[in-house]
Amino acid sequence: MKAILLLLIGLGFSWVPVYAGVFETSAGYSVHHSSYNGGSYTTGSSLTGSFGYYFTQDSEVEFSYQDSNTQEFVPSVQDIHYRDRVYSLNLMYHFANEGAPIRPYVRFGVGQLNRDATGSYQGGYSPAGRLDQVTVIGGLGVKAKISTRFGIKAEGTTYLSGGNISTWQDNFNISVGGSFYF
Repeated sequence: MKAILLLLIGLGFSWVPVYAGVFETSAGYSVHHSSYNGGSYTTGSSLTGSFGYYFTQDSEVEFSYQDSNTQEFVPSVQDIHYRDRVYSLNLMYHFANEGAPIRPYVRFGVGQLNRDATGSYQGGYSPAGRLDQVTVIGGLGVKAKISTRFGIKAEGTTYLSGGNISTWQDNFNISVGGSFYF
């Protein structure tokens, strides 16, 4: 009876193509600086790392980490520093064939945002010191394979505070990095 049940289950999944999975580990970095009138500025950097597994030729599941630092300074108004750490689990879909030299992709996932804020506003007020919340991850990118084991990538990602799509531009990052495949 068990053998028949296992055979039926096996036949039920026989439509799923067999694919020998590929692992990918990636790292990226970005930096930004904006100067405004009167000595005001915003500056920051972001470091990302990820580990992914291709369960089909086009689909990948990935664990990702992002560590961002941002400072916002307006003389006599505010001097605030944010450190955001985002841990996420993402599903990625690649649009070109596995052998294509350039592969655009989309990223969707869920993550945990841990934000530490320090500094002060005009009048001596301080930002909330700690914010921890679940967040939605979204992004677009492109990968270019240099060899069978190494590639470069560029991507734009956002984490949506509280899952609210209207906040996409508040936590948007563009990074450039590399990937190793094994």
